[in-house]
Amino acid sequence: MTKQLTGEHQLQLENIKKMTASIGAKESSFLKVELLFYEAMDIARLYGNDVEENKLLAALKRLQANAYSDTKVLLKKSSQQEQVIRRFISQFKAILSSGSKNLFYTPA
Repeated sequence: MTKQLTGEHQLQLENIKKMTASIGAKESSFLKVELLFYEAMDIARLYGNDVEENKLLAALKRLQANAYSDTKVLLKKSSQQEQVIRRFISQFKAILSSGSKNLFYTPA
């Protein structure tokens, strides 16, 4: 990223991470996690839509293409579905941690 996240956006990403952790990986509450994911995407898009420049957005889009799309696959057991959701949440929280600490920022 060529711009650092503002303090307000860093705080928002931290809060999203905390809320995601408190929601858990139950299939019935995954919609809340999805809404938080798209809220983080909206914050990342405020810093540009170019994934070459905006590393936070690039990381979230990679997560969307991989782990998030896996959550949409119908599985036979809810425990399998929750395992996929748990994997998505852990990767999402790792991206949020890096984003809230401006680790995606590279000075121009």
